Amino acid sequence: MTTSLFADDEHDGTYCCLGCRQTIGRTYFPPNGKWGLKKACACVVAENEAREKEQERKLRRAKMERIYAKSIMNEALQKATFHNFIQRPGTEAVCKASADFVRSFEGRTTGLLMYGKAGNGKSHLAASINHELNRRGWVCLFLDVPQLFNLAKDTNRKDSKTSLTDIISGAIAADLLTLDELGSGYLTEYEFNDILFPIINGRQGKPTNFTTNLDLGRLANWFEKDKNGAPLDTDGRIYDRILGSTDIYENQGTSKRREDAIKRANGGRQ
Repeated sequence: MTTSLFADDEHDGTYCCLGCRQTIGRTYFPPNGKWGLKKACACVVAENEAREKEQERKLRRAKMERIYAKSIMNEALQKATFHNFIQRPGTEAVCKASADFVRSFEGRTTGLLMYGKAGNGKSHLAASINHELNRRGWVCLFLDVPQLFNLAKDTNRKDSKTSLTDIISGAIAADLLTLDELGSGYLTEYEFNDILFPIINGRQGKPTNFTTNLDLGRLANWFEKDKNGAPLDTDGRIYDRILGSTDIYENQGTSKRREDAIKRANGGRQ
């Protein structure tokens, strides 16, 4: 930059961007009788767009923190990272897929569906993804499914300052939503029609990660009927949407929790 951008000489203030090396000239503005920039270079445009995007994310994050103020991730998952995940036989593919997911997140439209035995690290990897993308500035929301249902039901209380619409719109608005423990317990008609379906349907085209202890056949059955055997999703509306919007990985690792318990029982020996 040389002199003021509003100097009287049309060449004063003309500059070359050190980023893209584009020379930015000036043009005369008759209304105020001043010279100003003809246009912003690509660097300035990109910088302004990035600033606007970050501001929009801050607003969404603040709104989400208000809506989900009662959501609590347990201490172990709060500390979960890729670095403290212990790879064991059978976890290699899902671990690599999780790391690749983070690297390729921008522009992704599909999430991950990780299934396998309880305690083998699915939630740890899902939480690690959540934390890393949060650290990089994305707006991420991690909820286990029973917790989501409880938060939604709490909106029916007279003193609730959050509505069911807030819960659903907040989950849809996240850059990444993680639903942990899908298939836990039994679905009710209310949970299916008023909570789960609107969220999953609303997030079509946006990445959503799922973890479940159920294999694909049992997961399909979980959606079909409620606790009393009444039909819920016999047409497979949610199941079909989940399969169509995720890359599916079976975590074939054994339960780390059980292995640790056996180790403690043996006085620290395997």
